[in-house]
Amino acid sequence: MKNRVYLVLILAGIFVLQSSNTRAEGISVDAGLTPAQDRIIIRMQYRNVLSKMGDNQMIMHMMPIVIAYGVTPDITLMMRNGYMAVGKNETMMIMADRWMDPFFMGKVKLLRKNTRNYSFGIAGFAGSTFPIWKSSMSKTYSPKIGVNASYRPTFWSFDFNSAYEWVNYNTELKESESGEVQLNMAISRNFVLRKLNNLVISPVQELSFVRSNPQMGESVSFGFISPGFQLVSPHFKFETLYQIPVNSSKSTGMKNGARLITGVRLLF
Repeated sequence: MKNRVYLVLILAGIFVLQSSNTRAEGISVDAGLTPAQDRIIIRMQYRNVLSKMGDNQMIMHMMPIVIAYGVTPDITLMMRNGYMAVGKNETMMIMADRWMDPFFMGKVKLLRKNTRNYSFGIAGFAGSTFPIWKSSMSKTYSPKIGVNASYRPTFWSFDFNSAYEWVNYNTELKESESGEVQLNMAISRNFVLRKLNNLVISPVQELSFVRSNPQMGESVSFGFISPGFQLVSPHFKFETLYQIPVNSSKSTGMKNGARLITGVRLLF
């Protein structure tokens, strides 16, 4: 089956395997955040999310905030929450401004190797949303498990994130709306700006893939090709990413449009 999403991921995988210097930090996923022990990372973002149904558009403004705390060198705890506002809705779907369900996650180091020339690490993580708001779906959670791997030689970086999510799992019905396989890969390189107090700029290239298997209806695949950059100082990081959608030719109904992510990351 010819599918542009699979082709993009295969080509990206070949590129990574053949490259001797790969390094990256993901912007669209949070599993790679790893503060040192007793340190805190706060990530605040604005996300402009465009969806399309035929000629009709829906634009959502999402403002997530993530707080990650290093409990030990091997354990990280993370919380994500945010607000979602409807910018434009030309579809028949009923949407309203609301707080998103908070997501709590724990991450544990499985493997870590540091050498003079590179570092390599693998961590496992698990978490879930919790329906605490009045607008939340009662007794409905979205648990997720996954693995994050990082390879960081010299000025380069590579992150690979794989996860499986049970979307809107209802504890009474004991079933989810869908199961999603989520893959994300990011590559970047650091460039030191010595004339600007040694600030670091890092061009980033992300590749994302999602396979959704709903309880009712056909499975659908989609992805994003996402260029971006990060501007880094010792305690502050500005990041932005533009996500170009790659929709499956079989997908019907709502399709992804372009997405813009911009935000800051603080270290305490």
